[in-house]
Amino acid sequence: MTGISEEDYQHWRRHGYVIVRLLDDDQVRATVENIHEYMPPWEEYVRHPRWYADSVAYRGRRSRTRATFPFVGDALNASTLHPELIAFAERVIGTDRLMLSHGQLGGKYAGTRDFEQRLHLDYGNNTLVCPKPDEEIVDLPAIIYYTDVTVDLSPTYVVSQEYTRDEPREPRHRSREDHPELYAHEFPVVVPAGSVLIYSMNTFHRGSALKASEGLRYAQNIGFKRVDTSWAGQETFQHDGGSAEMNHFLENATPREREFVGFPRVGDPYWDKDTIANVGLRYPGMDMSPYQDKL
Repeated sequence: MTGISEEDYQHWRRHGYVIVRLLDDDQVRATVENIHEYMPPWEEYVRHPRWYADSVAYRGRRSRTRATFPFVGDALNASTLHPELIAFAERVIGTDRLMLSHGQLGGKYAGTRDFEQRLHLDYGNNTLVCPKPDEEIVDLPAIIYYTDVTVDLSPTYVVSQEYTRDEPREPRHRSREDHPELYAHEFPVVVPAGSVLIYSMNTFHRGSALKASEGLRYAQNIGFKRVDTSWAGQETFQHDGGSAEMNHFLENATPREREFVGFPRVGDPYWDKDTIANVGLRYPGMDMSPYQDKL
């Protein structure tokens, strides 16, 4: 069974995270097919490792095995803006005026690098300030897992806020040597493909080593933020204007989905007879009637 329940919402409130099966098997298969437009399956990678040496390489802190929303595949776009995730974000953030803050897809391949991290909070590269308590949350992160995650395939480790809620947020990175009590409460997110970890900028977590001698892990880091919070970081999707991926997404998205990349919502003062006509010319495949009907 997929979907986010009231019990899941209460778990997130209590612990600062929740793990949910979001996609069914057919949705996972369709999404993985889309991912293979960007990253090779394991069998292809090991058959021709030199072909992919650069595309799965890691240089310094930056991974080459990445792709960002929007994508060429509809299934991958749909999972990024899954209605259950949007509804959950609207509930915890307390508004429907949201944007997609990021939608980064990543692949981890066995034998390529050490993926071990220290426990940390994610806000370091999402804002120049510090997050407020979850009761006043403005930026909700999540990780969608598109392949099965075992304890040997680089699971995310997470710590319940029941053990950390009263702790200061700085330093946001905590080593095992200096904070053994924190590591004593961590546990691995071992889940089937199609699962999502929804957490918080106040929730300690970390990536872990990919110990398996073969195999990979596909996962996507996403986030939603309030549109009126300039201090909370977000991807600027405007630079994707004119790309085949963005054109395809906008022409096939619902008016509500377009809002998440900065498109004016239906009824916004931006829309008038001229702007509707011009936007329709820019995106010939877009149905402009929802905007026209609200004039």
